[in-house]
Amino acid sequence: MKLATGIIKANLYLLDAENGYYKGTRFDWSGVISSLEFNEHTYFGQWFDADNPPAFATIMGPVEAYAPLNYNDVVIGESFVKIGVGALKKTSNENYSDFKNYEIVNPGKRSIKVKGNEVEFIHILNTDKVSYQYTKIIKLIEHEQKMVISHVLKNTGKHQIKTFGFNHNFLVIDNQTIGKDFEMIFPVEVSGIGRGLGDIFEIEDKRLVFKRDIIGDESIAIKHLNGLSNNVDNFDVSIHNSKTGAGVKITGDQPLSRFRLWGGTARTICPETYIDIKVTPGETFSWSYFYEFYESKTVKH
Repeated sequence: MKLATGIIKANLYLLDAENGYYKGTRFDWSGVISSLEFNEHTYFGQWFDADNPPAFATIMGPVEAYAPLNYNDVVIGESFVKIGVGALKKTSNENYSDFKNYEIVNPGKRSIKVKGNEVEFIHILNTDKVSYQYTKIIKLIEHEQKMVISHVLKNTGKHQIKTFGFNHNFLVIDNQTIGKDFEMIFPVEVSGIGRGLGDIFEIEDKRLVFKRDIIGDESIAIKHLNGLSNNVDNFDVSIHNSKTGAGVKITGDQPLSRFRLWGGTARTICPETYIDIKVTPGETFSWSYFYEFYESKTVKH
């Protein structure tokens, strides 16, 4: 499915449990963006080598995942819940793993509505322990170089929903190798420790810069970036490529609970933005992510 304005165009995958692109259980199924173009620059795409739909991470774009609900409260054979996925079967007493696909025993009910430059996904799930209506809207803003991903989670059950969610943001900017032409910019000074720090990249005050390109099967990661407070103004990160001039600024309207960085291949850089979610029965919780795509006038040749 395509969305387009005169400035941005995007391609999204629709939902199909049998033949759909993504059928895993880690990520929310709705709103998988396979490509987005602005001013002849591209921002999302396939970042992995093998194309195997059932795999936990065979997915693209600004996709989201939520911590499992009631996993530790159920026994083997009973079900737990992943928002945007459904009720899943617990198969062992091991800790929940993002890197494992679980059997979906109750997929819930889904609907999709397209209107102009936006698409609305609704997922309704009813179980004994957790029930909700989850709405996600992806909208391209007319006459602007912006995209908004908005959410509303309504707790229709009898128990509190308490979890956290994050956007993995699989950025593939102009198909450029992740490395010395990239930088990440924050609103405040940051610090952290992680894989590749000091060798592949380094942190300089408010900037994360690359010393060299990622090579072969190398990867980078920071499990927790320090310095970003729970002030909503700190939910602000820009990623820029100095070779092509393409960049994107990502902000949100809820406080960050955590920020992580991941780059599992030389093709993608992922600023992972986390928020906390708590919804009492009968109440709703709303949040949005904002993407502003831009082209820098200063391009390194």
